[in-house]
Parts: sequence; C-alpha cells; structure tokens
Amino acid sequence: MKFIIFLASAFSLSPLSAFNITPNPIIDQRTKHINHSMSSSALQSSTKPIAIMVDAEIKPDRLDEFLDIIEKDAIGSRSEPGCIRFDVIQNQENPCKFFFYEVYQDVEAVTFHKEQPHFALWTDFKASGGVVSSVSHKCDGIFLSEG
Repeated sequence: MKFIIFLASAFSLSPLSAFNITPNPIIDQRTKHINHSMSSSALQSSTKPIAIMVDAEIKPDRLDEFLDIIEKDAIGSRSEPGCIRFDVIQNQENPCKFFFYEVYQDVEAVTFHKEQPHFALWTDFKASGGVVSSVSHKCDGIFLSEG
C-alpha cells in the first residue's frame, strides 16, 4: 500500500484516484478467446497482465551512466509488442533512488523483454556494481488504467 500511495503522491493525486478503475481493453479482448472450461485459477493467471515494480538505489558516482542506460531501456521496452507501460520514477528525497513500473500483457511478453538488448544494458549495469540495491516485485495487474 505504501508504494501505491507513493505513486499517487508522486503524481499529485489522492491515494484513491490512483485506482483509476476502468475496463482494460487488453483483458477484455483476451478473455473473449479463452476456453471457458479452464479452472478459475488458470483463467485468472491467463487474463491478468504482469506488473513488475523495481525499487533500485544507484551509486551516486554512477548516476549519469544509469540515467543514460535506463532511458535506453525504457524507450526500447515501450516499443516491445507486449509492453503496456514502462515508467521510471525518481525519489524526490533521494535522487539516487528510483522505481520502475512495468506492465506486460502476459508472461511471454516478460520473457521477450528479458531477451532484448536494452534489458541487457540494465542487467550489465547491475553486474558492474552500479547499484546499491535492487528489489523486483512481480504482481498481477488487477485494475489498470489504459495506456
């Protein structure tokens, strides 16, 4: 809940308006083609987009390098066919702290994303020691805004 409130405050919204509950056309289109004999748990997992939230702290002396690679990663990710959203958010209190909010149509889109050269820029940056910490949270998209 803290993360959602942070996102809402980062965009000057009330916490409740962060839950912009509108029909998601991707979910609506995909559920029309699902075999209705599937179990409810299989149906839920196949119809929900995958959201990934990353909480990363970057070493201060590597900040400029990070901003260059994360911009390339974000632009490349947004052009992927299964990427619904890729946002990079910087903490106002600690300029070395970032949050990435990524949403993909399905598991296959996440797999495709991880195979791309722009994703390798981020993983190579982490491997080179440019990150103080990085924690990823994998989530199911439930109520998502369009675009």
